[in-house]
Amino acid sequence: ALGGIAFEDEYISQAQQGKDKAEGKRRWSGPPELVVYDKDGKVLTNIAQSNTCLRYVGKLAGVYPENPVQRALADEIVDSVEDLFGAALPSFFRAKDEEDKKTKCAEVCKEGGILRYWLDKFLLRIQENEKRGNKNGLFVGDTLTIADLKFNGVGTYIYGMLPGGKAVMDEEKYKPLLKVFESVKSDEKIKTFNEQLQKNIAAYKEKPENNVFKYDGKTMPGCF
Repeated sequence: ALGGIAFEDEYISQAQQGKDKAEGKRRWSGPPELVVYDKDGKVLTNIAQSNTCLRYVGKLAGVYPENPVQRALADEIVDSVEDLFGAALPSFFRAKDEEDKKTKCAEVCKEGGILRYWLDKFLLRIQENEKRGNKNGLFVGDTLTIADLKFNGVGTYIYGMLPGGKAVMDEEKYKPLLKVFESVKSDEKIKTFNEQLQKNIAAYKEKPENNVFKYDGKTMPGCF
């Protein structure tokens, strides 16, 4: 969306993903997977792993910093979001029952708990970026990068899905983190993309056999 790159988005069901994985058709374990084409329109290679895909597309779209230090700082956020995900969400997904889920989530969200530990770290990174003279409340520089996009993706999930997560993130001290959500959501290109995405999801649910959706834009062929 941000880079105006043409691509096709293919939807698959969980059943199809399970079948493909069992048959060894997944590059690693599952989506996302990117098919990269060369200048002649031939398949060059497939790329998988979500953060690899994010960095690759981020580079093409101009949201992966060129400056080596800024790039490292963006990578730091991306990798730390994975730590946040791994620390907080198993309490939700791996609970034995509702009572166990309630107990585990309360432990994650408590004062001094693992969720606040990681949110405090992300808050410090925003404060550091501000001290470097950047005033838009983002993680690296003054324009959206893959760092903000990654945090938005997992952070909004925690905010909306993890019992107790919303209450923690709504606390006054964490308002700068919610501002990152707003910066991503309010970007006009992202808004336009999300509107089309919702239409495509509805169309797929209505007719699952029509599972490929095209987005217009500039072509970005790959090469070795």
